[in-house]
Amino acid sequence: TPITRAASASPPETTSTSPAGARAPAPYAGPPRVVILGGGFGGLYTALKLDALTWPDASKRPIVTLIDRAERFVFKPMLYELVNETMSDWEVAPTFEDLLKPTAVRYTRGDVSGVIPGDALEFKDGTVGSTGGGVVELESGESVEYDWLIVAVGTATSDAVVPGSKDHAIPLSTLEDARRLAGAMRDVEAACESGGSTTKRDVAVIGGGLSGVELAGVIAERLKGKATVTLFASEAGIMPGSPPGQRVAARKTLDAAGVATRVGARATAVNEPSDSYAGGVSAAASVTYTEGDGEPTTEDYDVVCWAVGQRVESPESWPFPRDGRTNKIAAEKTLRVTGHARVFAVGDVARLSDDSSSDARTGNDAYVASPPPARFDVLPATAQVAFQQADYAAWNVWSSLSSRPLLPFKYQHIGDMMVLGKTDAAVALPVGDATLDGPVAALLRRAAYLYRMPTNEHRAKLATSWLEQGAEFAAKEGPE
Repeated sequence: TPITRAASASPPETTSTSPAGARAPAPYAGPPRVVILGGGFGGLYTALKLDALTWPDASKRPIVTLIDRAERFVFKPMLYELVNETMSDWEVAPTFEDLLKPTAVRYTRGDVSGVIPGDALEFKDGTVGSTGGGVVELESGESVEYDWLIVAVGTATSDAVVPGSKDHAIPLSTLEDARRLAGAMRDVEAACESGGSTTKRDVAVIGGGLSGVELAGVIAERLKGKATVTLFASEAGIMPGSPPGQRVAARKTLDAAGVATRVGARATAVNEPSDSYAGGVSAAASVTYTEGDGEPTTEDYDVVCWAVGQRVESPESWPFPRDGRTNKIAAEKTLRVTGHARVFAVGDVARLSDDSSSDARTGNDAYVASPPPARFDVLPATAQVAFQQADYAAWNVWSSLSSRPLLPFKYQHIGDMMVLGKTDAAVALPVGDATLDGPVAALLRRAAYLYRMPTNEHRAKLATSWLEQGAEFAAKEGPE
């Protein structure tokens, strides 16, 4: 791809602003300070990549600080293995301390309360930009100064649309969510044993997208007919945005597991169970829903799982422009945040534009590589996008510090993977409409995720553990 220098432009008239409570960074003459907000796929992998890069000028090697509210990185595509309890916490959610031990990356645990650019510029259109570093403020009162900032806070399950869903339904986005769901499944199993086989048990999964279908399949396999699993899907049916072959494989698994699918059923409220509920499961809740133009119906469930929508974790108070439709942070193809010369956005929190030119509003005249021929509209909110963007974000920070071209992100789709059970999965290959399912797909999914683990040390520990588990399973399930 030919590399061209982006034309520089004179910045429009600007006015310096000093937000209330802002503290100008103290004079600093040390190595560049790169602060990364969020320790998911985008944030953690960017930190590791920056640490692994070769820096010809040792003085340009940055001090990298990763900030996250949790103590563990969560490999979200494998949270389902914690729900069916076929893996341990350390396998799916290793601590940042363990992962970063072999590196020079610093880790700070805390909730970010604000981001304050040191040279905030207010443009005539009312938006705010910056050309230098700034300060990240934590709720603990601590502050972390940065010269370069990478925002990778991601998204979480949305619970704001349907009343009561936050209080009475269980999502699957964090380690704590997985633990709650696993505990709720144990409660259902215990209630089945104490109540006898005639006691009817019901689990609801709200949301017929990929995550909802995966969760319904995993739960149905775990409960083995002890409870009816009901999947609420939109009028478009299950997984409307997924490859056809994957939808067929999922439908086959759901039917075989006895999952009841309510197509066109829309949940309107989730509340405490009715007075008549006597199931004895602490997670029990009632779901009110409508079908078509029909009257609202309310039913009790032993567990209600929530798999509907995502919300951006970047607060409105952070001084970054937003995409009007998604509320995600607006960024260029190079992942640089619009109007902010030293801020990049990675993963689900970013909405990339098609404008690959230099940022005229800040007058930044850095070299920018010419855009790739392939264009895209909206990137999927998946781990593989964040995983790939981490390489570009790290490279573009390196390039910025080394006076090299910034590379525009080009997404390379490598297929879609979903889990359907302990030894069942569906993998849509990136070529044509080919889809693998069953045990072979489950092995391929495991191998791919093993490869994507963040460090060689964790990869080796996992490989050893999985080989031992496989040997135990073969010995238990094999012929006498």
